[in-house]
Amino acid sequence: MMERTPPRYSTLTLTPLPVYPTAGELDISTLGDPRSRDRTSLQAFEFCIENGNNQAWATLRLMSRVPASLQRPRYTSGDSIEGSVILDLKRPQTITSIAVLLRGKMITSSLSEGSHLFLEVTHPVWDSTSGVPPPGGSKVSSPSGKLQGQYSWPFSIPFPTEFQDASPGGSSQKYPTPQTVLARGINANIAYEVVLKITTGGLIGSKHRATATVIYVPRIRPPPISPLRTGAYLNSSYLVGPEEDPTGWRALTPMKFRLSAKGTSFSSSVDVECTVFVANPTVYTRGTVIPCYLVCKNDTSSSDGDAVALLHAFTEQKRISLVHYQKVQYHQDPRQALSSKQASNIKIKGSKAERANNSEECGVAVWWTPSASLADRLGSGHEGVHYSCLEGEIHLDVGDLPSCETPFLQVSHSVSASLKASEILNIEVLFPLPPPEVISRRPSGSKAPAELPSQRILSSLPVKIATANAIEGPIPAPFTPRPPSKKKDAWSVQEFQYKDPGGSGIIFMGR
Repeated sequence: MMERTPPRYSTLTLTPLPVYPTAGELDISTLGDPRSRDRTSLQAFEFCIENGNNQAWATLRLMSRVPASLQRPRYTSGDSIEGSVILDLKRPQTITSIAVLLRGKMITSSLSEGSHLFLEVTHPVWDSTSGVPPPGGSKVSSPSGKLQGQYSWPFSIPFPTEFQDASPGGSSQKYPTPQTVLARGINANIAYEVVLKITTGGLIGSKHRATATVIYVPRIRPPPISPLRTGAYLNSSYLVGPEEDPTGWRALTPMKFRLSAKGTSFSSSVDVECTVFVANPTVYTRGTVIPCYLVCKNDTSSSDGDAVALLHAFTEQKRISLVHYQKVQYHQDPRQALSSKQASNIKIKGSKAERANNSEECGVAVWWTPSASLADRLGSGHEGVHYSCLEGEIHLDVGDLPSCETPFLQVSHSVSASLKASEILNIEVLFPLPPPEVISRRPSGSKAPAELPSQRILSSLPVKIATANAIEGPIPAPFTPRPPSKKKDAWSVQEFQYKDPGGSGIIFMGR
């Protein structure tokens, strides 16, 4: 039924469009999803070549099924670039060839070495030497064979979901076509354009072009979620924790701490082990959430009431911070196409002048006490071990970049746990141990634990970010209000280290 809807035409004028696409333009999470109320329609976008009198004599018309609010064509996996080339020649003109090109570029600067053409598809539309006359309804001036009047050629170009990139050894490998990347604060842009190229004859042949910047978003879906989590979403109930749904959760490396009280009657200390869990499979659609769980237990059997109180005080204060990080890695000279092996080692290849990284804190877990937890079910202790649990979630911004790996650009994501200082507790990290340079700062002969740098990452797990919801099953539902979308111009350029999570980007902490 939607195919019969007349297209909405949007002829682009000399007023330039915004360079940076909005998060909404890159959001395809509900595209084609019958569960969504979002609607798209077939729209026409026109890009013109004008003569000296500002009259259009050639038009590139692109059709794209997008929401009405979008200002430019958008394509995703499986789409074809469909449209037509229209000529309106008031005077006889010699046209020798017409072609439509699709190009994908990696751009890091305006210099020649800062641009790498990794994708180019040429679609011939018409050639005067082919012997095929222009479409019917046109007229050809005689006897010169020049074209005059109105002509129209339809075309269709499948948008490649993969591209081939040659390695230094001469072989080539296929990589998934990356998403459009045009963001403030990051000098690694992926841009796609559709170009109408018309070659005219005469004593000095010339080429005329109309260029359309288009958006490409690959359709990346997560695998199905666990049956128990599916049931929780369908029944609008709390999620089942990792102890009852072990295959539905993925654990980060456990952390161990020694807790003691500051300025209170507590005279004891307790060693606790804390494990952060995130929902498994660890592939999440942007615009949804990453469910997470925290289980803390005393490391040794104990019936000391003070020790149990320390354990619960630690979790109630939400001293574990879980942060979602996005890292973009690229080479300053994107023409340095690496082999797949080199690409996987991009962290350590090349000098600082050749490579660059952007790390961004994208979201922080919101913690709350679950209605039914492992601690509740085990009562006052199971074989002397006491538990304290928190449930939480990290909101994923719809503007987050999807995971991507190419020879010239890598986008990776991780969730990382760190420790926040407490005003009432002394917290010593037992595992993982601090780096040697931190230990060396401990005063000679001092028995006190070394002060660790604020927000040192203690445990981390790579995750992947998808662009579309799973084909089947419920869409993960958040339990807490969604924070305002973050501006994507606050990137920090660093050399293989994370931004301090203790900055102003933390939201909803202490809920």
